[in-house]
Parts: sequence; C-alpha cells; structure tokens
Amino acid sequence: MEGYLYKRASNAFRTWSRRWFSIQSNQLVYLKRARDPPTVVVEDLRLCTVKPCPDLERRFCFEVVSPSKSCVLQADSAGQQRAWLSAVQSSIASAFKRVPKHYPTPASPQQPPERSWSGSWGVRGGPPESQVLETVLGLEGNGSCCDCREPAPAWASVNLGITLCIECSGIHRSLGVHFSKVRSLTLDSWEPELVKLMCELGNSTLNRIYEARVEEMGVKRPPPGCSRAQREDWIRAKYVEKKFVTQLPGGGPRPRPSRAGPASRPGSAPRGCHTPGGGRDPPEAEGPPNLHPGALLYWAAQHRRLPTMADALAHGADPGWVNAAEDNRTPLLQAVAANSLLACEFLLQNGASVNQSDSRGRGPLHHATVLGHTGLACLFLKRGADVNAVDAEGKDPLTIAIELANADIVTLLRLAKMRELEAAQGQTGGFGGALGVGEGFWGV
Repeated sequence: MEGYLYKRASNAFRTWSRRWFSIQSNQLVYLKRARDPPTVVVEDLRLCTVKPCPDLERRFCFEVVSPSKSCVLQADSAGQQRAWLSAVQSSIASAFKRVPKHYPTPASPQQPPERSWSGSWGVRGGPPESQVLETVLGLEGNGSCCDCREPAPAWASVNLGITLCIECSGIHRSLGVHFSKVRSLTLDSWEPELVKLMCELGNSTLNRIYEARVEEMGVKRPPPGCSRAQREDWIRAKYVEKKFVTQLPGGGPRPRPSRAGPASRPGSAPRGCHTPGGGRDPPEAEGPPNLHPGALLYWAAQHRRLPTMADALAHGADPGWVNAAEDNRTPLLQAVAANSLLACEFLLQNGASVNQSDSRGRGPLHHATVLGHTGLACLFLKRGADVNAVDAEGKDPLTIAIELANADIVTLLRLAKMRELEAAQGQTGGFGGALGVGEGFWGV
C-alpha cells in the first residue's frame, strides 16, 4: 500500500509534515520529494505493532511502534486510517510467512564452531535414510552392534549415541526410554541434530565408558547369534546396573545428586568425589579433578565435551543438577551459554527439562533469547519450551526479543504463540503448515 500521510515530528515542536508513504520489503518508508531516496521509518515490520490513537487532538491518527521508536501518522479519513492499519498488520503477517526455512546455528565467539554438515539434506527436516545409515555407520566402531558386535547394525539408541542390531535393539526398547531411546537407521526420519549427535559419540566412545572394567572383571561379551536371555542379562548389567563402569573410590554406590542440593564450584568438591574416567577426550579436556558427577556434567556442558557428559551421566549425574553457587544454573543452561546445539540436544535426550529455570526465573528459552542464539531457540520450541513463561522481572522470551530487536527470534516466538492459540481453538496443522513453513524451519 502507498499514499499520503501526515507524519508527526519527534522533536519538541511536534510539527506535522505530509509525506508519501509506502510498505516495501518488510519496511515502512516515505519520500520527501519524488527524486529523493526513501527514508526508512521502520526497518523490520516483524518487530512492530500498529494501533489507532483515538486520544490525540487530530482525527484518524495511528501509531507504528518498534522497539527503538514510535511513529505517529494521520490519514485523510477514517477509511484511509482503517486501510493503513490493515495494510501494516497484513505486512507483519506476510513477513512471518517469508521467514527462512532454515536458520543457521551461530558459533559462540568464545568457542570453535561445532562440526558442520552438508546442507544438501533439503528443507524437509533431515537427511535421506541412506545418508543417515552411511554417515552413522562410518564412525569408528559403529559398523557393528555396540553390545554383541553383530555387523551392519540398522538400529540406534539416540540418547546413548550407539548403533544396535535388531535383536539388541529389542532389549534396549524393553528397558524404557529413560534408559534407551531406540530408532531405526533406515525406517525412521532423522533430524540433522540427531545425526550430528550420533557422530559426536558412537560405539567406541560409549564402550570405553560402559565396558571400562569388562577385561578386569573377566566378563565375556555375548557373541552375535547368542540367545535372548544372554543379551538381556548383558544389556541390563551394562546400562541399568552399570556393573562395568569405573567404580567410585571405596566401591560405594554412585551418588544421585539432588536437583536442589548445594553445588560445588570446580575444584571445591566434597571429599570422596572423583572425576569419572573412560571418555575419549584428551586429558586436558577431562575437566578439573575431583568433581562430583553432577558438577562434572555442568562443567562438560559448558565446555561442549559430549563424551565427558556421557561419562558423567554413566556415573549417576542428574541432567537437572543445580549449581546453587551460580544462580541455580543447570547443565542445560551452561550448554546454552556455550551455544552448543549438540550439548543441548544430548541433555534433552537424556531427561533434562526444557523449562527448568535459574534463580532469576529464566529457563533455556529465556537464555537463548537473551544471547541471540536463534538455533537454540528453535530447538527449545521444538522440544516443548513454554513460550509464555515469565522471569522474575515478569518478562517472557518474546518481550526480551523485542527489547533486543532480534527479528528472527521475535518471529519464532510469535509463530509459536500463534500455533498455541490455534491449538487452543481446536485448529489443526499448527502454524508451520498454516504459514507455509516446512519442517526444515525447525530442523536446526
């Protein structure tokens, strides 16, 4: 839409000038003279709201409000006022429809970027099944079943990051998803982040943790073709009872740290705690010594060390462990601070709550918004983050995103709120389908 409007100046005199306004490329602009370049009033309509101004002395006025400023305009008639209000609102909705189908995951300035993967997987949310199989089985040790060594496994446990034969996958499935989340490498759809997660861990890494004491104990692994009873005994001993994981000093039981218990800063762990071994990280990456498993998980999440995180979980770390000495932050919030999508995905797959907040009432979605991590905001919305949660200051993530003028995250959050509203009204399809946003929009 375009046409003449009166614009109120922002100076002390509040003078009114008649200008030619138009909406172009998600921007509201005006011309002083025909040959002049356009002046941008609003740079991104996705960040704006528009409302009538009935209380002004002049009639037919309306206001366009952005995070940094507001602009009061006057139309020539009530009909023109309604037309402009409708046009700006339609342009905001149209800007949502043109949101990119794939957001990159920016690397943290303090951390090297995580391993990148081909962008040829398309916009439908993941790679072809054949490429999943080739990619995952190509990792060291993944060419045979993690438990019985049967060649060419076609199944996987996504939270453990291992490949399995069909017989062992059935035993894993019977353990329940709190121990193992089983998925087919050929029959199920795979999101890119899950493929990346599988390739950051793998059979060799996990067996160095979960089979660390097999040789020492003289235990024989079940061979391919063994009975179901043999497989079940082995898998339960390995993952449920954790018989072959390195024992704590003194052979005592592994601690189960409280979600609300006091935390220890690195280097100040209580006596009797240790640093679990068995990960594939180099020695300098194992973290400070003598850390409680919960504190080790917290440290490893901050440093994007997935094998060390897996090691900490094997030794009883609670994925929701709270560091009371640092504002009740959790390992997931540390992973957000590190801008590690893989560490966040790993914690969520292993039971971390996507809505657990710190002492300021800010959960993972709040922190991703504050830090401008669009990819992580996508992930948390996809995993069920509460878009309406407010922090101790009464701010929800959308309010923060608007204050920071982050158009991408504002768009994500507004779309999420629209989807929530549609669901409450009984509509189907969600906002992704309704606005033409493919599954790849979420496949960050």
